[in-house]
Amino acid sequence: MASPASTAPGADDSGRRRHRLAASLRISPQPSPWRSSASLGQNPLEPAPASSAVNHEAGGQPLASAAGDRPAGDVPKTARHLGLQLKDPPPTQAVALLTKYAASRGVSLIFREDQTADPCFPFSVHVELDGVACPAGTANSKKEAKQQAALSALSYIRSQLESPAKGGAQPAGSPPLPLSSPCAEKVLTHEQRCAALVSAGFDRLVNETSLYRACKGTVAAVILEREVPGARGHAKEIYQLVALGTGSSSCAGWLEFSGRQLHDCHGLVIARRALLRFLFRQLLLATQGGPKGRERSVLALQPGPGPPFALKPRIFLHLYVSNTPKGAAHDIYLPQSSEGSGSLLHSTPFRLQAHIRGELKPVCYLAPILRDTHVGCLSASDKLARWAVLGMGSALLAHFLPPLYATSLVLADPCHDPPTLNSAIHTRPTLDRNLGSCLPPPYTRNKLHLFSGPALAPSDPTPNTCHDLSLNWSLGDPDVEVVDVTSGRVKADAALGPPSRLCKAAFLQAFRQAAQALGKPHLLALKTYEEAKAGPYQKARQQLSLLLDQQGLGAWPSKPLVGKFSK
Repeated sequence: MASPASTAPGADDSGRRRHRLAASLRISPQPSPWRSSASLGQNPLEPAPASSAVNHEAGGQPLASAAGDRPAGDVPKTARHLGLQLKDPPPTQAVALLTKYAASRGVSLIFREDQTADPCFPFSVHVELDGVACPAGTANSKKEAKQQAALSALSYIRSQLESPAKGGAQPAGSPPLPLSSPCAEKVLTHEQRCAALVSAGFDRLVNETSLYRACKGTVAAVILEREVPGARGHAKEIYQLVALGTGSSSCAGWLEFSGRQLHDCHGLVIARRALLRFLFRQLLLATQGGPKGRERSVLALQPGPGPPFALKPRIFLHLYVSNTPKGAAHDIYLPQSSEGSGSLLHSTPFRLQAHIRGELKPVCYLAPILRDTHVGCLSASDKLARWAVLGMGSALLAHFLPPLYATSLVLADPCHDPPTLNSAIHTRPTLDRNLGSCLPPPYTRNKLHLFSGPALAPSDPTPNTCHDLSLNWSLGDPDVEVVDVTSGRVKADAALGPPSRLCKAAFLQAFRQAAQALGKPHLLALKTYEEAKAGPYQKARQQLSLLLDQQGLGAWPSKPLVGKFSK
């Protein structure tokens, strides 16, 4: 963990959220085997699996486990600290003792009645602890059967506490435990869940025989997390893959001025653009989908003079990236200075860098004629630093939504340097209390929680078969779109394919659809893409560029002619 809590929208309980993300997302302190959710029989577009993660009252919806939701076999010290007498309690106290234990751990506790064919014991009840069924208790009355079921559950918990290293013994006579149960494997950590979800989602979209299979080596994704009520008021998490992108390069050709050319095709940038497509779709769902659409959408109307919509409470965004972002975060051999980080920020590696004509160069070294005629894209490290201040949204989306800040970033590259990554994202430019006031509200710097995660594919980040290809997908799309990076358009047999669904022209159309649905004639009156970008977001971006330039890091390149198109 490299930073304090997120201030993402929806985190209205930021104090509690800070504690959970800073410590509790490390669910299992021991190394735990990671496996793709596809191998667990999991629907890849559903939340990734986690032990103690099935709520049968919610129709079997997979749920995550925070620290307060840890399974019984993982908490011997806590149980003993609470002084819970789990061994051989009187039957009349078993239900109360089990309830007390479940409440203290945030474990889901359900008593279920069974059908029994034994006339001598007409009542049968069994306990489910976070979806794990314990042996049933049978008796002549429902009350006694419930007591026997509680005793069986306490026996199961005790077996876990007595042999934590082995994961505990399965209660005699109990049904086979599912692969995602506490006994089958350790609880998946936050970063492992993200990796499993992204891996399974990619595998569903791109099968093993596909020519684009090698693109998995550069995959990046945006994961949406929902907090839902769990047992005894404890929150559980549902993870959902909402945007995915692959790619390791950018278009190196001449600039086009139609808005139909996709410039930057690096996986992280594509995943973020796919997120924008998802959010525009969610706006239409919330405005045109009726009551069911408003319920399903991740956005909700908010009162006041600001943007009309915001993320619903207790919804968070997470980033997963396969490779270290190019640019400042990629240089792990930065010189150490006794003068502190201030001098480090002015070193060459920390300056803004741009991809142009197939090379990555500091922006201060770019000739104006080259910058104005060829496609140039800031490095992914620079864009992460910008998103930490301006949010994951865009100038067009800012007319409808406040800044959307990511809560965490999971980087699967084992060779990255965490301090360098943290500095590249969170220290450029320097924002102290005085300089911070220069940014128009509500823009500020948001601290990402940084995780090192498992990789999904072989270590080669740019396989030859996919070097000039980029895939994109967002929730709601039936299939991936394949973009030819050399042209910035959809791959086609013809010389020039159709424009990508993620190009500027496509977003201008989505912007107008949202303005029409919300009844915003003043937005519909904006004729060009450049005019539609005007607003607080654009002012904050200009101020951010000014601060970067003043601190010797380089000015963010501006290309107003690229946005002069109107269709």
